[in-house]
Amino acid sequence: MIFEFAVASLAILAVANFLIWRHWDRLHVPVPVPARFGKRAASLVTIALVLSPWYSALSQSRDYNAHMDQLRADHPFVSMEERLPVPRGVTTANAQRLEEYETHLKGTSQYENYSKDFAELHNDHVRTFSMLPGVGQERMRIHIRKAAILPEPVPQPGVLRDEIDPSGDAMPDAKVRDLFGLHASSIDSFVNFKGFGYLKSRREIAGFMPHDFQHLPESKPYKLERLELVGLVRNLEPAVYVSEFLPRMTELDAVTTRPADGFEAEALKKLAAGEDLVATITGSKVRLLGAVRNMAVCVECHGGQRGDLLGAFSYRLAEAR
Repeated sequence: MIFEFAVASLAILAVANFLIWRHWDRLHVPVPVPARFGKRAASLVTIALVLSPWYSALSQSRDYNAHMDQLRADHPFVSMEERLPVPRGVTTANAQRLEEYETHLKGTSQYENYSKDFAELHNDHVRTFSMLPGVGQERMRIHIRKAAILPEPVPQPGVLRDEIDPSGDAMPDAKVRDLFGLHASSIDSFVNFKGFGYLKSRREIAGFMPHDFQHLPESKPYKLERLELVGLVRNLEPAVYVSEFLPRMTELDAVTTRPADGFEAEALKKLAAGEDLVATITGSKVRLLGAVRNMAVCVECHGGQRGDLLGAFSYRLAEAR
């Protein structure tokens, strides 16, 4: 577009100056200078009028590039190698269920092109600025500005209880499958596919928005009482993060942890063997553990292999009344 605009500008200059210098007497252009300077004055005015948009564009280009430099400084490449250990070993995964989760993730995420914006920010060709008046401000990346704003934490829907609910009886498979939507919604909200940023390599990631819940997952006829993250990668033994908010990766170093309780410990063995949801029921209360696996969109950042068990969500549900 710059080339076309330059050609058009040169064409206007050439035609205007041709008319001025060859047909000045016929044009009768009123110029407030002596007649002998009329052609020169008209030519200079024409040049100024044609070049003024270019001056404006160059000024905007300078401001734009300064803004891009600041954004690059605010959102540099970071490495995930130290903060995100590679999963230890390969666990069995249900291929069909894993594909269902991946399809759900891509299908429900309102994906905005954060990755493209951060890629352009860190690639040299971003300085090939479209030198048309007004374009610079329009190209200020709205997604990049959004990436600096972390959403408000989502409070836990219920209070923390000191006592551990009994494991209860195994829930029938048909009812467990009914909870697939709840767990898929949790993964979708937590992973936040649109906030992955630009992944150049595991050592170079820009604009990544840390995983956290964007909304409270729901599943009728049950009401969520508590949802906690069971960590497996950063800890030698399973650790459940206890917080007043739904799981947020930004606070994992600050919140307390507890060991997996009896239900969670037994359910984790089943998740490692290939199951994705394990549930028990006691009266109107339900305990549910759902696998958080290394999906295709996660492998490049997390390392390991597709299907690795990265963690789990531990749910406490109650029948809604």
